[in-house]
Amino acid sequence: MKQLIPLICLIYAGLVAAADTCSPVYPSYWQDPDSQFADQWKGQVISDKPPADWTEPVFRLSGDFPRTSQDESADQPWRNGSFDSLFNPNTSEPDRSKLANDYAWAVMNYIQEGNIGNADIDDDWSVCNNQVRSWYHIPFQTYSVLTGREFMHGLTRESRLNFSLNGPNGNFTAVGSVWAVAMYNATAAYTLGTVWQPDGKAIVPTESLQFEEGAVVGKLLFNTLSPAQLPNLTNVPAWTANISDPNFCSCSSGTPGARCTMPQESQQCPRTPSSNRLPLLQFDVAVKDSRAGNTQWVFATFVADGQRKANEPVPWNRISLLGLMWGNDTPPTGILARNYPEDPRENGFREAVIFWDTVDMLNAAGGATQSSWPGHLGCNSRLNGPADNQNATCLSCHATSSVVDTNNTTVPLVAQFKSTITEQCVLPSNGDPNSGIDASGANATVQNGISFATMDHLFLYNTPTGTPFNSFVGNVNVLGNVPDYGPGESGNWISLDYSLQLSISILQWKQWMANKEKEVHTLDAEVPSR
Repeated sequence: MKQLIPLICLIYAGLVAAADTCSPVYPSYWQDPDSQFADQWKGQVISDKPPADWTEPVFRLSGDFPRTSQDESADQPWRNGSFDSLFNPNTSEPDRSKLANDYAWAVMNYIQEGNIGNADIDDDWSVCNNQVRSWYHIPFQTYSVLTGREFMHGLTRESRLNFSLNGPNGNFTAVGSVWAVAMYNATAAYTLGTVWQPDGKAIVPTESLQFEEGAVVGKLLFNTLSPAQLPNLTNVPAWTANISDPNFCSCSSGTPGARCTMPQESQQCPRTPSSNRLPLLQFDVAVKDSRAGNTQWVFATFVADGQRKANEPVPWNRISLLGLMWGNDTPPTGILARNYPEDPRENGFREAVIFWDTVDMLNAAGGATQSSWPGHLGCNSRLNGPADNQNATCLSCHATSSVVDTNNTTVPLVAQFKSTITEQCVLPSNGDPNSGIDASGANATVQNGISFATMDHLFLYNTPTGTPFNSFVGNVNVLGNVPDYGPGESGNWISLDYSLQLSISILQWKQWMANKEKEVHTLDAEVPSR
């Protein structure tokens, strides 16, 4: 009994260290030398491991997933019934805006607890020993040379930035790249653990899966632009990271039509510590909430707001809510998304709230090309952040999340990512229903007789949670192919319930399995990160 008393005292004093959720099974970052998967880097130029004299922290993958379902409802204040009216289309716009703001910040505070507040900002978001609650990362975002995690903070490369801005010397175009890291609460991690096993293997889903109520994802998106280029980046947290070309490196194989090998990619796009710190650009949040209509997901986007919030004492709170959505306000059959709803700034959305003062703050830096302003939002002002595509929405991209098939293909995140199909979010021009301009300012044409309005309805449909993405119009598959999952497959995509990162990690796992015995590794497919 005497031996138990000191332990009990330590527990009540809060002095017992939290369980370490990091797992040594999967690689923590691309070219991780301590990984059992080190053969992945065969033949590559090694540029993403800590130098011998490195004394700073190194990213550790939190992947010791819970193996039983988790109930975190008592710790999630946004699940309170006082937020029910947020999802009621009859709630007044002012009331919905207040509810949306309170909901999003309740989730943000939940994500921040135990993850921030270190003396050095570079030590924040090291989630393995969170003293409040457990958080996790997705394994195997490490096999891609161009996008794989870097060793300092576990950031993966995402979109290329191309903003039209106006500075002291006039209009200019700012080109950069986005580097991001996401973390998942225990409820979400339980579902991840049904795929990623303790023995370092993956069980690829053969049926659509669903995350459980209360699953939460938080995602920090940093960028290579500077506060001098984009003023709202002033005074916000910034990290040094081991990245490739800040302007978004690409590889050329030297042979027309051929992809680079992974060794070639490592030669042409080496990593090096960023000469300038990468400021926080955006913070995305996703929450599984059964009140959110068919999707049962709520997505929110915060953006850097360092000038207006310069006096905010918590650096990570020098951000403002751009918007919150739980549906795409799907246009009715035959109606263009660019025309529906009418004047959303004046009339609002039925399934989203946009904070127009934040939009105006971002666009105050806008230059000559309005479609490339940093506050461009998504299709017809639906929610999408500065790092995202103007023709889509947060939900519409994530609705495409699927298990890659035997050909390592999946649904394009945005119709524009596949050149053989009709684009989405197009406004016809010159009275011609078959040609027009999309929200990014690019020319677009109708393909295969599928109208712009039909494609809008398809890609902005509120896909029910855990349901395969529908790629058919009548009997016509507008994507041009059905998924091939092997003998006995149903012809439907296998849904990963709005988790694009899970889709990406499964792709990279399958690519590794196909390449294991090869002398030279080549990736035959790339999925844009999100």
